[in-house]
Amino acid sequence: MTIIREFFSNFTKIKRTPIFLLHLFPPIVVTILFFVYYASGGYHLISDVRSFFIILQICYPIFVSIVVPVFINLDRNNDNALGLVASRSSVYLGKLFFLLFFSAINMILYELCFSIGVNFFLDISTAPVGSYFVLFYLFLFSNLFLYLLHIPIAFRFGSSISVLFGISGTILAGYFENAIGDKIWPIIPWEWGVRFLETYFDVSRTSIFPGIISLIMMTSMVLVLSLRWFSRWEGNVIQE
Repeated sequence: MTIIREFFSNFTKIKRTPIFLLHLFPPIVVTILFFVYYASGGYHLISDVRSFFIILQICYPIFVSIVVPVFINLDRNNDNALGLVASRSSVYLGKLFFLLFFSAINMILYELCFSIGVNFFLDISTAPVGSYFVLFYLFLFSNLFLYLLHIPIAFRFGSSISVLFGISGTILAGYFENAIGDKIWPIIPWEWGVRFLETYFDVSRTSIFPGIISLIMMTSMVLVLSLRWFSRWEGNVIQE
């Protein structure tokens, strides 16, 4: 019950904060800019319009690195944030599920805006509706690691370090789009979603099985470690 209570309490906390707008406006603005660029000649460089989702995944670590500390800062110094409740793990999981809930809404908006854009703005046909469900789950599970990484970082170090990690993750996701990345991408969390999407779109023939195994193992490990850390955290914050 503590997890559910913590989850719903966050709706009150985000009132008059930019959390909702951070998840609402980017899908609209980013998709509009992409389609304007694509229609004005960008198709010469981006032959497959579905590459929009690959580019989005490469840049997604920056989005997570901004949203998570903004949310955590709402009550980082609050008693509940310090875990002065029956179960600190429940508080942590409540916050995690709340962020994932908004991440899911964010992804649905991206897919909706993309579908409207390709059908009415570009007037071209893309994948059937069922494919959007696949994309949704690929994004959600691929980026779970990012949220598990940035929540402790935001609590302990604040927004600057979180954003630095996000920028570094995006750079790594783009950098390892090469022969070296073909060999080591399963151990690069920021590359998981990119490779899964490339395989799904038939851009790459790389086997995704090693990446799935790494995702399950590394995400589970980070979840356990972050829960253990939060249950022992005394509320100390390194000033930025």
